[in-house]
Amino acid sequence: MTTKKFSWRYFLEPRSLPWIIGIISVVVGIQKIIEGDGFINNFIVFKTSFFHLIHYIDLYPQYPKEYDDMFLYSPTFALLMAPIAYFPIWLELLLWSGLNGMAVYFAIKMLPFDDEKKRIWVVWILFLELITSMQNVQTAPMVSAFIVLAFVFFERKNVFAAAFFILLACCIKIFAIAAVSFFLMYPQRLKFIGYMIFWTLIFAAAPLLVISFKQLMFLYGSWYNQITSIHQSEQTGIDPNIAHPLSVMAWLKSWFNFNPPIIYVQLIGSVIYCIPFIRYKSFQNINFRLFILASLLIWSMIFNHIAESASYVVAVFGVAIWFVTEEKNKFTNALMIFAFIFTIQSATDLFPRYIRMNFVIPYVLKAFPCIVIWCLLQYRLLTKKFI
Repeated sequence: MTTKKFSWRYFLEPRSLPWIIGIISVVVGIQKIIEGDGFINNFIVFKTSFFHLIHYIDLYPQYPKEYDDMFLYSPTFALLMAPIAYFPIWLELLLWSGLNGMAVYFAIKMLPFDDEKKRIWVVWILFLELITSMQNVQTAPMVSAFIVLAFVFFERKNVFAAAFFILLACCIKIFAIAAVSFFLMYPQRLKFIGYMIFWTLIFAAAPLLVISFKQLMFLYGSWYNQITSIHQSEQTGIDPNIAHPLSVMAWLKSWFNFNPPIIYVQLIGSVIYCIPFIRYKSFQNINFRLFILASLLIWSMIFNHIAESASYVVAVFGVAIWFVTEEKNKFTNALMIFAFIFTIQSATDLFPRYIRMNFVIPYVLKAFPCIVIWCLLQYRLLTKKFI
């Protein structure tokens, strides 16, 4: 009887994708269980929001006796925590980690690549950033996955599902609404608009299952006040709750002491993102569409006024899609190495602490490679001949 020898090369093959993400999910889930309450504040915020919702408590003030920070998400997101809110905390953490991992797995698995090996490249580029985000018990992995899944279902001509995933992502992070721009590249535009209206009404009204209409209107008003107050308090481009937002705005201030109003920078970034859509003849090329997907994922972080390190898995997902789609040369390979060192590694213990504290953080070097790659992406989208 012979025993087949295990080879580490297995983890460089596409069939290893579920194992890699599964191992990450389980290990991180167990890690958070072992670390205990002091290291799962984000999850406590998410879970507690459901109980605040059903007990008619305002979701949006600070509750220092229950958790640090604030709840920044929609009332619908609080309702979406219901399926796991009543389990023991150890099981909730495993389920949360598993849900994030599962969403990322299906997003990568379903991407319309012409080569299966590209999937394993994506997961290994994403590897450290995914771990970092999941260790911080973030929503960013599933948000990035839902945006990618919206793109996937556009590709499969299922605009009903595409609209669903866009609205699902918006319930968590409002910036995901930018994924609506994908519909410009596909047929069935009017049908998509109809489905967006349908899913908007469904998700917006979903909390009525557990609260009254009056309370729901109050919560939406409170959420709106919270969002506007955060924007109004950021005249310097720095959110009081986030010391070093990883954005174009923070980079401009750090490098050039240039501090324009946030809304102007975001508006310029939005216009630059949208310009390639004038090349409607290129819509038929899958690489053009993948570049648009990568551009939106990166854009959603580098122009986010409160972007933080643990959320950068969204941008790195975009970087990974760009790299496996882009033509390889010394410049693009060097850019990927640049991003791997400063965007992906700099927040980990593998990176020298002195350099991180004295250079990476104050000079916004985690965001800078993504800014450069996004500019290159926009240039390519405007000038490359997509045949």
